[in-house]
Amino acid sequence: MNLKSNYKDFQNEISKRGIEYLVHFTPTRNLFSILDNNKLMSRAKLENLDIKQFDILDYVQFTDGVRYDDKRFINLSLSSVNTFLFSRFRQKTKDDFTITWCVLKIDPKHIFEEDTLFSVTNAASNASKNQYRITGDLDKFKMLFNEQLRINSFNSVRTISRDSILPKYPTDVQAEILVKNEIPSDSIMSVCFESKEELAEAKAAMYSFDTSKFLIDEEIFSPDRSK
Repeated sequence: MNLKSNYKDFQNEISKRGIEYLVHFTPTRNLFSILDNNKLMSRAKLENLDIKQFDILDYVQFTDGVRYDDKRFINLSLSSVNTFLFSRFRQKTKDDFTITWCVLKIDPKHIFEEDTLFSVTNAASNASKNQYRITGDLDKFKMLFNEQLRINSFNSVRTISRDSILPKYPTDVQAEILVKNEIPSDSIMSVCFESKEELAEAKAAMYSFDTSKFLIDEEIFSPDRSK
């Protein structure tokens, strides 16, 4: 893994804030390709290798942009799921018994990987693309934790304040860490499920793989960022 030239400054910031992991949510069925290929891959990598993976945005249509345009990047959250987006996906799929969800906790070292980018809010939004910009420098990473953010949209301005948010969480729950191309499976610290039933189903379905990192973690599905 190639590191940013000032990776030690990132390490200090990560340690100071108590950041333990990055987060990526996905339909459980996608674990098959992740485990089979020993890596989590970007859409571009999947397409180049002709690997079929269930893309929830092909299945569920949203009226607004929810995903960064550059297919080379994997969209991750910091210390908790993007509860705003995750709840919308879960609501859209709640009547489809074939779709269950898991949350991957990923080693935060990918924050200071050379090509990693940072977005203070949803990377697909106008505010990220035109107001704050998406870059990979330390100042932009620190901006994720600003005491206050003013997010411009086409017809309004939304102000977000940290208030009682713990240091390990970004100010905007929709902030994103964008990791380029792929994340090896050994960087996946755990695969989290919300219930015993979903854990058991996933372990049974993926009996041919190592499922020792599969566990129940209800809190990661609806975290309290002020604890």
